[in-house]
Amino acid sequence: MKIFLPSSSIRLFLFIQLCCSANMYADDVDGKLFAELKKYAIVHDRYQNTNLPVLTGNAVIGGLTDPLGRGVYNIEVNDFYLNETDRVIGAGMMLQIAQFSGLQPEMYRQEYDLENGILSTHVAYPNGAYDSELFFSQDDKELMVYTFTNLGKNNLVCNIDLGSFDFNVVNHTDKTVYGVSKEPSFTYLHYFLQTNIPFGSFLPVSKKILSKDIFLTVPAGKKLEITVRLKVEQDATPRSLSRSSETGELRKTHIDRWKCNWQSMGFVILPKGDFAKTFYRSLHWLQCTAGVERNLPGEQQFAALTSNIAAAYHYHGNAHPNHNPWAQEPFTYGGAGWATLAYTWLGDKTRAGNMLAGFYRPESLKKNVTKMFPVGNYEFEYGGKKKGHFDYLSPNHADAIAFAHENNYDRTNHQAPPWDKQVHIQGFAPAMYDHYHRFFSEKADTAYAVIKGSAEFWRALLHYDAIQKSYAIAPLLSLTEDLFEADLLDALIAAKWVLTRAAALAEQRKTDSDLRKKWLQIAKNIRIRDRNNVYLEFGSDDGSRAGAGYQGIRGYAYLGFPTLETMKNFSAKKVNQSLNQCWERNKKGEGMITFIANWFALTDAYWGRAEEAYEKACYCLTQTDPSNSAMCEQNGALYYFLTGYASFTMIPVAMVLQSVGNEIKVFPAVPKAFADIEFYNLPATGGIRVSGVMKGGKTRYVRFEKDGKTLLEVKDKEAVSVSLADGRLIQSK
Repeated sequence: MKIFLPSSSIRLFLFIQLCCSANMYADDVDGKLFAELKKYAIVHDRYQNTNLPVLTGNAVIGGLTDPLGRGVYNIEVNDFYLNETDRVIGAGMMLQIAQFSGLQPEMYRQEYDLENGILSTHVAYPNGAYDSELFFSQDDKELMVYTFTNLGKNNLVCNIDLGSFDFNVVNHTDKTVYGVSKEPSFTYLHYFLQTNIPFGSFLPVSKKILSKDIFLTVPAGKKLEITVRLKVEQDATPRSLSRSSETGELRKTHIDRWKCNWQSMGFVILPKGDFAKTFYRSLHWLQCTAGVERNLPGEQQFAALTSNIAAAYHYHGNAHPNHNPWAQEPFTYGGAGWATLAYTWLGDKTRAGNMLAGFYRPESLKKNVTKMFPVGNYEFEYGGKKKGHFDYLSPNHADAIAFAHENNYDRTNHQAPPWDKQVHIQGFAPAMYDHYHRFFSEKADTAYAVIKGSAEFWRALLHYDAIQKSYAIAPLLSLTEDLFEADLLDALIAAKWVLTRAAALAEQRKTDSDLRKKWLQIAKNIRIRDRNNVYLEFGSDDGSRAGAGYQGIRGYAYLGFPTLETMKNFSAKKVNQSLNQCWERNKKGEGMITFIANWFALTDAYWGRAEEAYEKACYCLTQTDPSNSAMCEQNGALYYFLTGYASFTMIPVAMVLQSVGNEIKVFPAVPKAFADIEFYNLPATGGIRVSGVMKGGKTRYVRFEKDGKTLLEVKDKEAVSVSLADGRLIQSK
């Protein structure tokens, strides 16, 4: 079957914007998603000291909430920096209720709603009870809203604890507190707390706020309303910081905006179970922590469970010392990069675009080249051993760019040897821009500028080896972070992909013809090495290196994702054998980081290895807290690990829809466990959106749409594959 598209259909397909001006979802489809979100709400019916605090936020501000529903310790702000590298944890807002101190609840229920990010708590003691509600506004992203209703017969005396954050009180009234962070700080935080009930004691001006300074009384049957605004800028005023609406109206606009958030993305409906639970919760936390242009997220955005916070929660699980993990620096191939890819694969053009804009600072990217990599002949030491003298960057690299391993405020690299020598990043980051442009037909100039600059980086780094008759890469750090060798598999694949894509885009744009020839000549002479039907992890690999553990063996993940266009150059037999051996050498995930397991699962899915992809993704289900809420980095450490849950959200998408080049495959890697699966409005090449339903392992229908019009609908097929050619959508046989 052939569908002819008018030339005007090249226009970008606009599914829905975050402003939600028009709802293009059918009511029944809309309801399916919201039913899943309701099904997997986080509910605790019994209070335990070890309940994991629930993470919530709006991607600008957020934090870990109190299991007893009394507020949030340490509200974090995504652009509050101590210096050009390290973020600062801000002030909190926690009620301490004198009458309930030291008591255990007689009745308890806490529910966190995935549909709208509202935390509701009911607590009853022998001498009183209360309901509370907390959310970080998705509409007004500098605002947190908290309400506390006294359900008892007696007044409750409450102390508003602002935590240990040190700032100066600038102004106060009987219902407001306004403070500003102290110098020195790279950015300034303005903190404005407002209540509807007068304070029982007043605050001295120009003094650090102390917990004992703020008391108020909540009468029986009355509701306390508190809003906290956290604003990062040089100057602000109490007038500009006060809330503009009552809490009821703030709640309504917050819920409306969350609905628009969900409607801005495609989604997958999975069979009931822990995989689905982890998937929908991961989708939710992705939106709580990432997606704004204002700044890139850290690895545990808003979720730094430090030991001092843990002590305040009476939480006895794993916690960090009293500092931010990695100081919440954004990692390019960490949480920030994976969140960008996740939004792209889910079809959220706006939030993926925000993230890409956050990464793209051309002058900083140019500085990174020599900041991260040596020029000319250089002697490297690694692990206390001299690796020898090698030729690295050629002097002619004026147009080259390089993405940071850990990003400073201005996107220059925060030097962290040896990890910032992970050269594969210079393939991972360009892929983010290329896939976005491919799916949405937007940011064409930026995508080309990034890939051209990256191709020039690789052209400066690669050197022709006359003996091997191919281009070689001097020793650098692999995706496997304890492997410092020459001719790394992940580096060679990244280089080949970038140079090939740069040449293809240059041809499409009819530009840079001389460079295009040079890029192609180098790309064609990069040899991916193999031996005994297995690709080599590095040039001199004899297969004896031990796997498993935190680092394990990772480089083989690049045999597929995200450099998808290179897959056609690989032998399927060698890929299968390489991936199988790698998984065995890694002891089937023992000690593995969750995002690495997900990365392998994505590569498996793109090779049609459905059961292998499912097995590796299911490893992540063993790496969550007891409530199955928060994915960790590995072995129970670093809960709410953004890199893990962002990459996890992409796996079901890759199982049901794959779009590489002009080809679109539907249900290409569905495991037996997902014989009943549905998906809606997921993106494919050229602005096409695809929806499909499978029941009992059989395709019931697949619909291809563009600009709101159905191009093709296929029913009752084992598999579906189409391609775009000369403006036509052609169904493969």
